[in-house]
Amino acid sequence: MSGTYETEQEAHAASLYALQGCKQDMRSMNLAELAEECSGLQLGSYDRRVIEWLAGWEPSTVAVICGLIIRARQAGPQ
Repeated sequence: MSGTYETEQEAHAASLYALQGCKQDMRSMNLAELAEECSGLQLGSYDRRVIEWLAGWEPSTVAVICGLIIRARQAGPQ
């Protein structure tokens, strides 16, 4: 789920929402995905508000944001 995406369809197919077969509501799945990728990070109340806001976006957008977080962690400090 951390690859680069060329299309929205690729991002959606990689999203936790699509992988789970849409068994839960989109917002809950998105929030779980974002929370997983942000685990271990110190978050402020505004950070959490933005994560909640992002959870309302379509799964393809959340997959891209999570992919960026993963790749930034892998790249390390520049």
